[in-house]
Amino acid sequence: MPARLASSREHTMHRIRATQICLLILILVTARLLAGAGERQSSDYGPEVKSFLDFMRHEEDELEFQNRHNEISRRDYLRTKMRIAIHRQTVLNLVRETGEDYVPELHIVVAPEVDQLIEDGTSILKTIKRRDVIKDKWRYLGNVHRGETFYIFERLAAK
Repeated sequence: MPARLASSREHTMHRIRATQICLLILILVTARLLAGAGERQSSDYGPEVKSFLDFMRHEEDELEFQNRHNEISRRDYLRTKMRIAIHRQTVLNLVRETGEDYVPELHIVVAPEVDQLIEDGTSILKTIKRRDVIKDKWRYLGNVHRGETFYIFERLAAK
């Protein structure tokens, strides 16, 4: 009887070990598939958008370096981090809408910077709507509120 009990325990241990190995393989395969899905998604963009996304990653890396070495105030760090995120998301939204591999010249500014970008910009903001053209030079794309309000403008090409 004790030999049969030992054999039964051994068999159970082998089944448990086999189940653990199967679960590990399943987890690894799932992780690989999920990682591959992310790679395919970024490869769906054309060379201009890919280049822009690389540039944004470099900008983030530089910002993190400045933050780690105390070269930038906390306020400027957070503002710039938000500006980069809004810039990236706006470009990706535009690419999704148009289906084109095109990155427009965007300016993401906070209220005190609007007048530096557009003469009388602060007063113009009170009356414009999304997609309105300002002085044949700018298109207002909207605003995003993340801690403070960021205004998004696209510089229009000279005609």
